[in-house]
Amino acid sequence: MTQAIPFVLAGLTAATAYSQLKVGQQQAKGLMQQAAFRRVQARSEALKYKQQGVAVMDNILATKASINARAAAGGVDAFSGSADVLGVMTEAKGANELYLTRDGEKIAFGVGEAQAMQYASQAKSAMAAGRTAALSTITAYAVGQFGLGGKPGGDTFSGIGDAPGTAMGTG
Repeated sequence: MTQAIPFVLAGLTAATAYSQLKVGQQQAKGLMQQAAFRRVQARSEALKYKQQGVAVMDNILATKASINARAAAGGVDAFSGSADVLGVMTEAKGANELYLTRDGEKIAFGVGEAQAMQYASQAKSAMAAGRTAALSTITAYAVGQFGLGGKPGGDTFSGIGDAPGTAMGTG
């Protein structure tokens, strides 16, 4: 019965190490899923900014059309004078808004991508932690089982010097 104990301990150690590896893998899998989800969120936010940009362009076109229609209805040349100045001002303001939405789109995508990269880095760390824990478990078993790392025994012959029972030894 006592001869089976080392084999049982070895089996339990192997099972524990395997479990630690699996925990690391599962944590990494979850973090990679979070990274993928964050990328999708970033794309969604970027699309919202694109939609805002389209709305700005539509607003510019509608405002310019309104200016031209009012000018033409009043018998004024819509493409010169104060009507033209109003159109240019409308374009300038709209272009400014459009650039802001494009900047927002880039920022939203960049932040999402950075967060996704953080999750991926954490996933790699989780895998490494699982491997380290498994290796530590196996190492601890080996140290305990084979007496590695302890001080040498007193009566063992190392082959050098003062061995018990030799002419030099005290016996």
